[in-house]
Amino acid sequence: MQKNFKNNRNQNRDGFKKRPFKGKRHRREDFYVPGHGLAVKVPDEAPGTLEKALKYLKRQLKDDDTMMTLRNNRYYEKPSMRRRRELDEAKRWQWTLDRKAERWQRTLLDSNYWWKS
Repeated sequence: MQKNFKNNRNQNRDGFKKRPFKGKRHRREDFYVPGHGLAVKVPDEAPGTLEKALKYLKRQLKDDDTMMTLRNNRYYEKPSMRRRRELDEAKRWQWTLDRKAERWQRTLLDSNYWWKS
């Protein structure tokens, strides 16, 4: 037996009064400025539109790594210190990868041992 869900949905909302339509809800494309990568436009003067545009701008800056670049270039860093920092980061990352590979090999050896017996 097939149920009619449309009628059930309306029966449950008997005393419910619909809110009046506020206006257009904006999508991401409404804030986009063609030809400018990090530009944002405010489509209209509706309440909350400016906040939404700022939110979209912050998201663009975060995705573009602009804020991280500004934060890293806040102070001057000598080229030798930059090279040393990058080398230390590379060593740390390589150590992490080696640990993961070693753990994976150990897991494979253990599982093969138990699997064969």
